[in-house]
Amino acid sequence: MYKTIGFVVYLYILCAIKGEKIREIAVNIGKNITIPCPLHQTRDVMWVREGREEQQHARMSILENGSLLITEVDQSDAGLYSCSRENVVNSDVKAKVKLAVRTPPPRLSNVVVRPSTILALLLWEVDGTGGYPIINFTAQYRLGYTNNSWMPISPNHIPQNSRQIEVYKLEPNTTYQFRIWATNQLGRGAITEVYGTTLCEYTELELARHFFDSADKFDTTVWAIAVGIVMGTLVLLGLGTCFLLYQECKVPGVVEEHEIIELVPNIILNPGFDPNSNADQLPDENSNSETPMLLNNNTVVHNC
Repeated sequence: MYKTIGFVVYLYILCAIKGEKIREIAVNIGKNITIPCPLHQTRDVMWVREGREEQQHARMSILENGSLLITEVDQSDAGLYSCSRENVVNSDVKAKVKLAVRTPPPRLSNVVVRPSTILALLLWEVDGTGGYPIINFTAQYRLGYTNNSWMPISPNHIPQNSRQIEVYKLEPNTTYQFRIWATNQLGRGAITEVYGTTLCEYTELELARHFFDSADKFDTTVWAIAVGIVMGTLVLLGLGTCFLLYQECKVPGVVEEHEIIELVPNIILNPGFDPNSNADQLPDENSNSETPMLLNNNTVVHNC
């Protein structure tokens, strides 16, 4: 009876372990980690690192409760660990634990530089973060193949979502050395270095040669059409300006001529007539003492 109960318990544990998901544990590089064995809480257990021939090393030890202790964790310690009952032949009852080691960011990939005459474009890609989000990138440059001090590329802390940065104030036809790395909360990652040479600066003679090389490909028809359009526009503007000036000078002359025609009959009939005078104005010595009343252009009535 007891053997039957033990066999049932064994099968239950076997089914539970096979259906259980792999447990994941993460630790920072250089720290100590204790991995408990969920199968047995005694020292009578065996830990196996899958994919490694050397299962035990000096930094690994099994505690009294069956837990695995790893001191000063290295990046090579990451992997899948399984614990099982020791001294059991072909035991299928195992518990698996996946250990992840957090590190500073790995080396950036596909780092290239695309230089021009006085500036360069530095590009890169990110394959991993090391377990923690990347905080920023840092890039520097100096003259190639020298021991000069590194000069920072502005900004000093490149945003984490950037994948390129421009470098200004470079000298033409000069080789520069560039380096860049990523940073997370564990510190600076691996540094990647590349070289790039800026392009030659054109002299005045070279610029003139490039200009005359393309002169035979120049289309004069396009130039003639453009000149014709510009000249036609200028002619239209000139004619419009002359017309406006003519209209402005013509209108005041017509009004003045109309006023002179209305005043001529009054001056002939009454030499002392003043169209701007009023009734209270004193009479002139050559005119009558009566105030004339103008009925129309041909008749004048005197009031006594």
